[in-house]
Amino acid sequence: MPSFAAPARQAELARRVRIGYMRPEVAGALTTEWFRRLERFLESDGGLREAFAREGYGGVGMVSAEGFNDLVRRMDAQELDCVFCPAVAFCRQLGDYTVVFQLKGPNDRGRGKYIFHHGVVIVNSHHPLFRNPQERNQEVPPQLIASHFTSEPVALVSRYSAAGYIYPSNDLLRSGVRALPERPVFCGSSEEVVKMVLSDVVAMGACERGALEDVVRPLQSGGIEVTDAQVLDILLTTPGCPTDPVIFRQRFSPDRSDLGRRLKDALARFFSIDRPGRLRLEDSQDSAFDGLRAALREFDKSTAEVAAGEAR
Repeated sequence: MPSFAAPARQAELARRVRIGYMRPEVAGALTTEWFRRLERFLESDGGLREAFAREGYGGVGMVSAEGFNDLVRRMDAQELDCVFCPAVAFCRQLGDYTVVFQLKGPNDRGRGKYIFHHGVVIVNSHHPLFRNPQERNQEVPPQLIASHFTSEPVALVSRYSAAGYIYPSNDLLRSGVRALPERPVFCGSSEEVVKMVLSDVVAMGACERGALEDVVRPLQSGGIEVTDAQVLDILLTTPGCPTDPVIFRQRFSPDRSDLGRRLKDALARFFSIDRPGRLRLEDSQDSAFDGLRAALREFDKSTAEVAAGEAR
């Protein structure tokens, strides 16, 4: 059964403010049930209902995209008015949207209107590049990391993850090893990447740095005496990657639309009373994603060169 709205439902949503999202591939904080609660909350807001009515809308409608490409396609067509989307999806889409918020987890950092995290390439203690904690001051040559990263099974978040695929790949492509992972194992989240490497399903992975602590901490609280340095080694840390945004169509930009201002305020209030996991909403703006756009241009150019080289 498709997860996106059926044609009859689409007609019903035609005069509703459509809030889009992509269901996580693995269990995550922004679940379908969380979005249902958000819908009920927004529908119960009297001031927001009045703002909807003044602009001819009957309320809100939640729209679950079938995947990354479906979400981008619908943003290109501007079928969605507010979108909780991956950072890479915002930079890939061609619609008329503006960034209003970024999601911020406990391990993410802020700089002005920019919320970011770092990507890392990790290995477990069974991998030949693993260094004991006392040897961590000895840098592993990037070319050596790249040769393993491209030729052996490696756990990755997804092809659309900045921290868990694109930024690490960019860094290693710069080393001169002009190749991409030949045996990727896509896990859907950074936490799943760490679990795959810890359990030795694969010995190398790429993910958000904060996921290491998030996975190891519950093990410690369960009485298992382990530190991430004893079982995992960070071989490479990427530049900061912007966290996922919440975007509005320009017509609902809070600086020009009363409805947009009320919707922004309502989203912030809902996060304060029904926080998904340990995520927070922070104000942000389009310029926070300039670095990611540049990284995507570099990645696209490099991958095109790799493909052309393989074709020769």
